[in-house]
Amino acid sequence: MDFSYNQTSLFLQPFHYYILINIYKNIEINISTPIEERNILELLKNCEMNSTIIVSNLNVFGRTIETILEIVRFLLTNKIRIIIVEQNLDLIDDQDMLTQMILGVISMTIGLEKELMSLRTKEALSAKKLNGISLGKPKGTIQKSKFDLQRGKIEELLAVGLSVRKISKLLGYNNHIGLNNYVKKRNIKINLKST
Repeated sequence: MDFSYNQTSLFLQPFHYYILINIYKNIEINISTPIEERNILELLKNCEMNSTIIVSNLNVFGRTIETILEIVRFLLTNKIRIIIVEQNLDLIDDQDMLTQMILGVISMTIGLEKELMSLRTKEALSAKKLNGISLGKPKGTIQKSKFDLQRGKIEELLAVGLSVRKISKLLGYNNHIGLNNYVKKRNIKINLKST
């Protein structure tokens, strides 16, 4: 993505375009994953007050509408003007009525996007259910647990004859029920008796 900003203005007159741009910095940022989206902060740090950013499209600011809105608001509150060429928009500052209206529409779009995403997810899950596919993890699946780190110590204390409640207090866990479920699911007590 190619960003450039200046500290002079873009003068537009009917039928004639006079562009006076002094580009101080031309910043190129590649964004191909959501993690790399943070690279946009490099642009924000390099922008000075009363600068102008010229972008081809608002999509260059992020992959989601929420990210785009957050970045645009940040720039406008820092008195950085944004010119969007493809949409023919000139966002002057956060006090401008047209800019406020555009940001309001973008905000409403965020809410709509979240609702549509939720609706699509619910529809996909119900369609899978109707096709007989069971949702969630299969029964009996054993996942990683916070108790795995101290399994040896837990087995050792159980072998000595301490209760699960006392072991959880001794190891600093607030809730003994979680430890009890851990011991039962992994058959730790049964395995200790058989050895």
